[in-house]
Amino acid sequence: MVERTDPVEKRARLEAWLRTKLPHAEDLALSPLDKAAGGFGSEIHFIDLKWRERGEEKTLRLVMREEPVVLRVFPEYNIAAEFHTMRCLENTGIPVPKMYWLEEDKDVIGVPFYVMERIDGEVLDPQQPGEEPMGPLYEATPEGRGKIFRQAIEVIAKINSVNWKSLEIPCLPAPKSGIEALDRHIAFYEGMAKWAAVEPRALIDAALEWFKKNRFEPKHVGLCWGDARLGNLMYREGRVVGVLDWDMVHTSAAESDLAWLLAVDWLSQDVGLRGPRWDGVPDREEIMRCYESVAGRSLENFFYHEAFAMLRLGIIFWRVIKAMPGIPPDFAPDVPPLRKLANMLKMEDKL
Repeated sequence: MVERTDPVEKRARLEAWLRTKLPHAEDLALSPLDKAAGGFGSEIHFIDLKWRERGEEKTLRLVMREEPVVLRVFPEYNIAAEFHTMRCLENTGIPVPKMYWLEEDKDVIGVPFYVMERIDGEVLDPQQPGEEPMGPLYEATPEGRGKIFRQAIEVIAKINSVNWKSLEIPCLPAPKSGIEALDRHIAFYEGMAKWAAVEPRALIDAALEWFKKNRFEPKHVGLCWGDARLGNLMYREGRVVGVLDWDMVHTSAAESDLAWLLAVDWLSQDVGLRGPRWDGVPDREEIMRCYESVAGRSLENFFYHEAFAMLRLGIIFWRVIKAMPGIPPDFAPDVPPLRKLANMLKMEDKL
């Protein structure tokens, strides 16, 4: 989905940079950069690093993730918050990769980037619209799919329940209240909708006004993964081993992540972007009950969060389609999440 850069010069620059991070390394050698095929924005490379240190041979299998340049889904990125969030979660029991180095100086390779451990496993649900079914979720039995989904929900609930204040995550501002957390989230997507020129404008404006008017003080403000979906989980030998893609990380009402998971599930399954719902994949009500069971509490004001997730998904859907190569500037894509939002808020006249 992303126009990839020529990695030859990038590799030379990266190798020189790595020498500064490993000053005692001898005979340091970096493998050719292996570009990941997926991703809508960030350019991702797999790399192997070998060196000798005090007579001992050392090897690291790494992933380099860069701030997007060619296809910027969001108007602003906080790559430092991604890095520091994962680093701060390393000892919490949440399965994140080990984080090695962050570089915010774009002069090193052209963009800010970070380097992390490469996790062995498969993406739990890698299927994109139009592709043949694949991945551990598809290959599992109906019973196995239910167990996989429960694992995913357990991970999300654990992220939402972590004591994020004690982690003091750098570059991730802590809200003073739950209302401030909601206000920040609303303001970000209001700005993004203007930046991406999302249509229909009447619906976007009316919906944003509704969210501002109906905002409330959440009882449970927590760390939110942001892009909470099965396609961002690594899976190996029957368990989730990696939580990836933290470019939407934020602090807000804990229900935000579950609402996003359900919105993405609705788009892929109920709208049918990848075909009929597979046997064993739980429906909306089952997923909600599972989250409540794992979290040990009832969901609060969930209609608000589900509606806002549809707004977020609709804005992102519009931006991704409009930013694709070859799309005419005047093309107005059909955006199912915005139609769903209009139905939820009884604003069909704004479409």
